[in-house]
Amino acid sequence: EILKGMEAMLTGWGCHVLTAATLEEVIDLIDKQGRTPDGIIADYHLDSGTGIDVIEECRKLCNADLHSIIATADRSRSVQTFAEERNIHILRKPLKPAALRALLSQWRARQIAAE
Repeated sequence: EILKGMEAMLTGWGCHVLTAATLEEVIDLIDKQGRTPDGIIADYHLDSGTGIDVIEECRKLCNADLHSIIATADRSRSVQTFAEERNIHILRKPLKPAALRALLSQWRARQIAAE
């Protein structure tokens, strides 16, 4: 249900969204799309590993420093530092749609300026 809700919100903002529940699903989707995603939003705590693990694997697969967001309720300094060291933005749960939209808009503006 969380994936469906996030997908509906992002799609409503004009984003093209692919959702996956596992790293294997993410890899399969990237392979099928045949292109590098513009970014990744992942939950920190997953059934198998962390969202940071997923982001790092996707970056390796795509050979790109993908824009990345971790959504987490974990406020520990260790998680914050771990994400920062990997250039992963953290948004705290409960996720505020306005904060997410602002970050995505900022990234999009930078992308347009770079083109």
